[in-house]
Parts: sequence; C-alpha cells; structure tokens
Amino acid sequence: MSISVLAGIREYLSGCPLFDNGLIRVNYLEGEPIAYTVDEVPAEPIVRQYTDGSSLRQAEFVIASSEYYSRDEIENLKVSGFYEQLADWLEMQSESGVLPELPRGCTAQKIEVLTNGYCISADVQQKVQRYQIQCRLLYLKEF
Repeated sequence: MSISVLAGIREYLSGCPLFDNGLIRVNYLEGEPIAYTVDEVPAEPIVRQYTDGSSLRQAEFVIASSEYYSRDEIENLKVSGFYEQLADWLEMQSESGVLPELPRGCTAQKIEVLTNGYCISADVQQKVQRYQIQCRLLYLKEF
C-alpha cells in the first residue's frame, strides 16, 4: 500500500522495463541527462460523485525526462520511440488490469495516455532537452 496516489504511480512506473535504472523522481527533474520524473498536473480531482459518498477521481500527471540535446535526427527519433513504447506499455498494463497500488480506500481503475511524448523545452547551451507525456489515473475513492 502506498502513502499517496502519486507515490503509487511512481512505484508503479519504477517497474516499467523501459526505465533502465528504475529511478524516477517526484516533482523534480535532474538537469543532467538522462533522468526521469513523475510530476503532478493540476486537474479537477472528482470526475463523478456517488450517492454513497464515494467518488471516481482522477490524478493527472506527466512523465518527463531530461535528454541529451542533439541535432541528430536518429538520436531524437530514439527519444520519440521511447515515449511511444512507454505509451504502449501503459495502455497494455491498464487493459490487463495491472495498475498502481494506492492508499487504503482507493482502488485504481484505469491509466490513460493523454498526449504523445513531445519536447517541451531545449537548452542549446547546456545541450539538454525536456520531453514529457501526459497521463491520468482514474481511481475509486471510498467514503
């Protein structure tokens, strides 16, 4: 059982074979490539409220990485391919019912990939760029 929804998501992602070292930070991205983080994204938490007091909720998040900045198309396509594979892994896990463990009273229902992976910023001088993909976890919270 996890201490928070975000901690459950981070632990879940640590089991993804695409992350070689399994180290994924929370709300913090190292400036040196290659590093990963899972960051919270503002979103309305309650999707649907039920009469018994329970609710269907969402946690939106991005999975981001710092990557080497390159003008080499092959290197940039590798990063793009990583995010395609990550989206596929998340979708397959969700369809198979393999979902994050959440705090007591919360049960994961589904993970959705909301965007493809994309470069959000590039620092040419530092030769680092940030890529990310946005996702959301739907979960049931008991009253």
